[in-house]
Amino acid sequence: MSVHRRMRFRDYHIRTDQTATPVREAACVTDEEHCRWTSGEGTRADDVTALIAKHAAETGHHCYRRTATDYATAEPGDFH
Repeated sequence: MSVHRRMRFRDYHIRTDQTATPVREAACVTDEEHCRWTSGEGTRADDVTALIAKHAAETGHHCYRRTATDYATAEPGDFH
């Protein structure tokens, strides 16, 4: 008995979702054991930057991790 399978692969076009707003956040990593400060999620880069500056002025901390998360769409394309 012989079984044959044909597998078809499909291309997908991955694009930034222009209808979704990116999310930004910062975290203080100057002293990760003691300072657990985060900016919280925001959508404006300037707001997150201002919060970093405020925290730095208040604490003297100088090292931050910034993240920006966006959204994507996967649009089906041709089969191969």
